[in-house]
Amino acid sequence: MASEHEELFNKALKLIETGKTREALEILRKLVENMPSSIYEIEARYLSYYGYLTGIVSHNYKRGIELCNEAIKREFFHPDFYLNLGRLYLDVNNRNMAVKTFYKGLKVDKKDKGLLKEINKLGIRKRPVFPFWDRQHTINKIAGKMRELFYRQSKGEK
Repeated sequence: MASEHEELFNKALKLIETGKTREALEILRKLVENMPSSIYEIEARYLSYYGYLTGIVSHNYKRGIELCNEAIKREFFHPDFYLNLGRLYLDVNNRNMAVKTFYKGLKVDKKDKGLLKEINKLGIRKRPVFPFWDRQHTINKIAGKMRELFYRQSKGEK
């Protein structure tokens, strides 16, 4: 039975990758809703993706966000859970919560490609070195360049 669930889950993931989210939602709905146990016994990854799809396909954002948060509460160490939740927040135009969620995910895995891609798409910039001055202030510009130079040198980049 577990391998059947795994096959269905993997099929849903492939459908998500190809943009067939409605079909993926139907598979995950069957997987989650047909389990004989309570929601607290369903695997966190099933909840995360089911929540994500519930939001973006069915536009039931409240339920989708609840499911994604439940998955993170159970297993906070999966960066893709944060990616799913952050994308839901973007879908409801809550950019602030999306950014916070993506950065929480980067605390779990600072090299996660999905999270970094979303952050780059949003064009998120680092805070000014001296937040009490405008970003365009000359001292902030110079300090920001120095910060970036030191960061790159510490990573062995040029």
